[in-house]
Amino acid sequence: MVTPAGRDVRTTLRQDALVALAVAVLLFVGSAVTWRHDLRADLPRTWAGLLPPPMVAALLLAESVPLTFRRLQPLPVLAACVAASLGLQAIGEPSLLPLGVLVAIGTVAVRLRPLLSVAAGAGYLLLLGAGMVSGLTPLEDDGFYVYLVSLTATVMLGYGIALGRFRAGLAERKAAELAREQEERTRAAVVQEQARIAREVHDIVAHDVSVMVAQAAAAHRLLPEGDAAAPTLQAIETVGRDALDGLRRLVTLLRTDGGGALRSPQPTLAGLPALLTQVRAAGLPVDLVVHGEARDLPGTVETNAYRIVQEGLTNALKHAGPARAAVVLDYRADALRVEVRDDGRGAATASVPSPRGGTPVPAGFGLVSMQQRAALLEGQVEAGPGEHGGFQVTVLLPLKAG
Repeated sequence: MVTPAGRDVRTTLRQDALVALAVAVLLFVGSAVTWRHDLRADLPRTWAGLLPPPMVAALLLAESVPLTFRRLQPLPVLAACVAASLGLQAIGEPSLLPLGVLVAIGTVAVRLRPLLSVAAGAGYLLLLGAGMVSGLTPLEDDGFYVYLVSLTATVMLGYGIALGRFRAGLAERKAAELAREQEERTRAAVVQEQARIAREVHDIVAHDVSVMVAQAAAAHRLLPEGDAAAPTLQAIETVGRDALDGLRRLVTLLRTDGGGALRSPQPTLAGLPALLTQVRAAGLPVDLVVHGEARDLPGTVETNAYRIVQEGLTNALKHAGPARAAVVLDYRADALRVEVRDDGRGAATASVPSPRGGTPVPAGFGLVSMQQRAALLEGQVEAGPGEHGGFQVTVLLPLKAG
């Protein structure tokens, strides 16, 4: 079985073999032309007269055949071509251009080895110059100049191709990296949006359903025994509790450790009276106490403070039993302190760490949501039994974060 790498090698060898064949043909043609013109002009015009001597033919093949492996072994191929070309010069065989040397040195330059290709070309030219000075080669000044220009142009062209390939590869890598970063940003945005949806579903829908369940339960308890509406209210309470369980499962699927971005429009502390009215109608008496001078706060602070109060009252509805609750807003110069407390039976739940070293927060989606909202504003959360029984949640929200 041929592997992809093996197929690539075979393809490379076939392509380079065609290049070697073309160079060989051109070298033989050039050699035949110069041979007849310079040394054998008196020979008859026959095919035999066009063939170079065996030594010349062997050196021409030595300069062309190795090009079959020029991309697999560029340096050995370059050395073989240079040696063959110098051998032709040493035996006095002129040629139009050292095509094998040019192709080999261009291959080295294309592989991003400019210094090596320049050094090889300079060494080749030095040897040719030494042969000219000593009279060992028939190369003249014009021929040496042609060799110099052709070698220089080949090295520059090869290095230009290599530089273009390098830049193209760099651009592809950058594009792939940007694509990966974009995918990561998209994934992070999806996670954040899931967290935001989970929090909003829990804070808004779960709160409203909890109020409905509490109202249905209170109405059911107030009805006289045997009332025809009792089964209906019981069914509403049961379906509502099932809906809450479904919402909890949905929130579990969406919940992540990240915090989602809040979207407008969002509730503010100005909507607290309506919220308290709704909670009182559900059967939980609640008082609002304000310390300090009430004023407009940054929108993010007000929204998170409203949601924290809403969640605290929802927890009181679900866990406190028959109780009375209080909401305290303490407007300070650099922070807003929010307190939600009740005098009910409290909550026996596990705890999770509070941000910024505060008191551990009891576990549960509601209190975890409070913790996340406080963390968004670099705030602190304390939750646990109140001073006079019941349960109390205290959140400090710095105004600078808002």
